[in-house]
Amino acid sequence: MAEGKTKQGKPALPDKAKSSKTAPAENARPSTAEAGPPAQPAARTVLGVVREWSDALVIAFLLAMFIRTFVVELFKIPSGSMTPTLVGTSADALGRADEYALEWDVDGNGVDDLVLKRLGRGPRYHVFYRNERHEFVGNEETHDLHEPLEVRRKARARNDRIVVNKFLYWFRPPRRGDIVVFRVPPCIYEPEKPIYIKRVVGRPGEVVEIREPHLYVNGRRVTEPEVFERIQYVNYFGTGNGEPYRPDYIEWHLQKYPRPGWYGSGPWEWFDRATVPAGHYLVFGDNSKSSKDSRDWGAVPEANLKGTAILRYWPWDTFGRLR
Repeated sequence: MAEGKTKQGKPALPDKAKSSKTAPAENARPSTAEAGPPAQPAARTVLGVVREWSDALVIAFLLAMFIRTFVVELFKIPSGSMTPTLVGTSADALGRADEYALEWDVDGNGVDDLVLKRLGRGPRYHVFYRNERHEFVGNEETHDLHEPLEVRRKARARNDRIVVNKFLYWFRPPRRGDIVVFRVPPCIYEPEKPIYIKRVVGRPGEVVEIREPHLYVNGRRVTEPEVFERIQYVNYFGTGNGEPYRPDYIEWHLQKYPRPGWYGSGPWEWFDRATVPAGHYLVFGDNSKSSKDSRDWGAVPEANLKGTAILRYWPWDTFGRLR
């Protein structure tokens, strides 16, 4: 038989042409009958669910740590050194409250004042007066105060909660008036109080003085920001004959307290002035009558500053921006 012909004498088709008639097209879609039921998703195992949640929790934890380390952090006010800006009532060695916050109209001007009542041998009151615009305008300490019964029932231990901005000082240096949170200097470190909160009053190179009740820097009275018009500063800050940790740039002297019997009849340490060293900031408590601060242990290194307080979120009725 000759090559390329069939038995009938017809020319033979090439193999490619034969296949095109018999084989289905490569891209042809199978019929419904040939496709079968749709594939079912694989069942989730307990291990798979745990892994999904573990991944999510790890990411959330890392994000929270990043925010806490570099963005914002929450703090609780442990003491009354920043009253009335921030309230923190104290407790005894067993953790029981020995100080309470009360509010009532002490001076009769129609506006509730803030009162801190300290227990002990006898109640001692520290009254922070408000004006008609609800601004704190002065304070005094007294034993002779009668609290109404309905006010006494509302007395409470109060420790404000705040939000601290931890990245602001990446972009600008601390300013006078900033409320700063910082690691305490080693000379006064206590494990239960490793962090303090105070207000910046002096910057590097400045000379800071107190001429009661006002603050002076480089010989001029400080009036900006406005909060310095309302804070009443005092020179006395402690009893004794000086601490060995007190730096030489803190100038002070011993003087008898002007009201014998209130704090005892012994001499008190009085702050004269301080020249702030380079790279440091002088910080005072707003409650100058009851604050251990830079008058005693000196200025804070800039490296110790953790951030500035920007917001109070607790108690809810005092929620708002700090200044």
